Amino acid sequence: MIKLQKILIKDMLVKKPYTITVDSQFSKVWDMFVSYKIRHLPVLNDKNILVGIITQRDLYKIISPRKTMEGNFVYDKNMLNKYILKNVMKKSVLTLSPTDTLGSAIEIMVRKKYGCIPIVNDDKTLAGIITQIDVLRIINKYFI
Repeated sequence: MIKLQKILIKDMLVKKPYTITVDSQFSKVWDMFVSYKIRHLPVLNDKNILVGIITQRDLYKIISPRKTMEGNFVYDKNMLNKYILKNVMKKSVLTLSPTDTLGSAIEIMVRKKYGCIPIVNDDKTLAGIITQIDVLRIINKYFI
């Protein structure tokens, strides 16, 4: 049986996650969450360096959406754009490297209740992301 401490993150991470640049309008965060059905957005500078992260949960804490009669959640773009991404994103982001193990990622996710962990190279450029869903896929593939 494969052990979680032997599976390297580089072998299972999402290598080209959706990202947003630090100078993007804040309304683009919601647009990307809805368009791509994602909940985590690494925030990059112009050199592809990870400078922060914004999650759907963070967005809901900043400003709540309005629910339409059809049951959909919506935001007013002008209201969202009153916020500046670099001022509301999480700047202190725990990261792992591609050579860390799945076991270490799971331990951190459980202990800190993280839904994702960005994966960065030695030069701090984004290599990818690992989410709870990715972890569940691997467990399903190898252990169930």
